[in-house]
Amino acid sequence: MFRKLRLLYYNNKEKIWVVLGICILIYVIIRIINYSIIKNNQENTNSIQDTVTTRQYTPSTTSPVITDSTISKNTLEEHTNIIEKFMDYGNSDNVEGAYDLLSQDCKDEMFSTIDRFYNNYFKDVFSEKRSYDMETWMEYNGNVTYRIKYLNDIMATGTINDEFIEDYFTVIEENGEKKLNINQFIDKFEMDEKGSVQGLDVSIIGRYTYYDYEQYEFVFTNNSEKPITIDSKNDTETVYIKDNNDIEYTWFGNEIPNEYLTLNPGESRTFRIKFNKLYNPERIDESVNFTDIKVDGENDVVTLKIGV
Repeated sequence: MFRKLRLLYYNNKEKIWVVLGICILIYVIIRIINYSIIKNNQENTNSIQDTVTTRQYTPSTTSPVITDSTISKNTLEEHTNIIEKFMDYGNSDNVEGAYDLLSQDCKDEMFSTIDRFYNNYFKDVFSEKRSYDMETWMEYNGNVTYRIKYLNDIMATGTINDEFIEDYFTVIEENGEKKLNINQFIDKFEMDEKGSVQGLDVSIIGRYTYYDYEQYEFVFTNNSEKPITIDSKNDTETVYIKDNNDIEYTWFGNEIPNEYLTLNPGESRTFRIKFNKLYNPERIDESVNFTDIKVDGENDVVTLKIGV
């Protein structure tokens, strides 16, 4: 049998070596093609990563989406720097550094301790490395609000997806430094506005603005000799704020316990009321209105309008 194989080889030696050479050549070509494909994929990935890195630190425009104004390039650069620093602290797990960039109002309102900041915001947002998009959204009195999209970091995960976490950052000036209001908190404004009707004295002591709602803090005092009910909750539109375009924004009455709304003679109570108003600094509040006040369970209602 081996004799027949040798004879077959010698009779077809040239053909066998030609076929073998062709096979080797095909193998080499396949390896070269595979290497070229892998290299191109790596270059494409790096190109995508470079694009995201460039894109994430540059707001899409110096003109806010909502308000009719223009942000200077210097202001935009300053704001971009503090937001970028916040992101760097987050991605390096530096909770203290990120917390220090928040304004005092934001800390007081949202995160009174660094532990609360970590548990209620930081650990969820920075559960993985993040890149981000920022868009100039609104400007009011020098404070600029940006829409932030936390994206997955391609360099860390190696994958691209459309999932993101959205937030709104407002950059403010505090003691000569740029600070951040985050978690959709826009600002806090102390007030001293008063109104009175039939022994019910009402003071507005503060306004708290968020991206998707607004809160007013009230002090209600019953200086009459009869019980007073601020609102019966029989109608969802009896407490509202009105803006400069005569648009009304009603309260979230379901969030106020019923017992808060009735005051006995001499009783005083402080609490906040939330209103269904999306933040837009060009829609200026002009009054807060209570239109279902009742004294001593009487059927007649009285109205109180307080200018703001």
